[in-house]
Amino acid sequence: MTTPDPDNETTFVECIIKSDLAETASPREQILAEMQRLGYPEAARFAAKLSLEEALTNAVRHGNSCKPDTTVTIRYAVSKEKTAIVIRDEGEGFIPESVPDCTDPEYLATPSGRGILLMNAYMDEVCYRDCGREVYLVKLRNSTKRPSDSELPQSPVRWTLFFTGNVQGVGFRATVDDIAGKFQVTGYVKNLPDGRVQAVAEGLEQHVEDFRDAIKKAFPADIQSVQCSASPATGKYADFSIVI
Repeated sequence: MTTPDPDNETTFVECIIKSDLAETASPREQILAEMQRLGYPEAARFAAKLSLEEALTNAVRHGNSCKPDTTVTIRYAVSKEKTAIVIRDEGEGFIPESVPDCTDPEYLATPSGRGILLMNAYMDEVCYRDCGREVYLVKLRNSTKRPSDSELPQSPVRWTLFFTGNVQGVGFRATVDDIAGKFQVTGYVKNLPDGRVQAVAEGLEQHVEDFRDAIKKAFPADIQSVQCSASPATGKYADFSIVI
């Protein structure tokens, strides 16, 4: 059996998965387990884990648009000194330079481009091939590359807020909608059958927190309590709206 060699792609181990995020776990864990077996330091394994998550998610969601009849091909080789990974989707491709810079203040609340920036920050080599359908990643065992805070994108979050009190009037939802436009958050607000109002807000954490505080400040006598749960942003909302 030919030993996988990071400098010879004809020897790479190949794995083909369906365009399903759940399917990405197996090849990711195989690569990380091999790196651990060969004694890669924790920092190198963390960098590879984070970059693999982003690259595989991009291939499934953006490359293949989660179409069930498409696949993602992962090829890799891990040696004692170097790990090379190739991830390929069946999409139309893209131009990496055309993706907005998510560190630009204009695009801070937009999740697009976050994966590209993270991979460039953590991996020793990132190369897009075949019009962006394939990404080639390299992580060195003894890499000295450490991204600074300024290199890393801020991650959007999703807050689900539940307001109780005298909150189900039309004016409450209209005001929440107006406040959302001031803090660069997306999502929706709606009345619930149990008398509460639910608001879902996605954006940078500070923007979402300021959004919540502004609502509380606008209705000090009407809001009795606010419950909040946080999770990663989905990026599914183009704007903020009132759901009837």
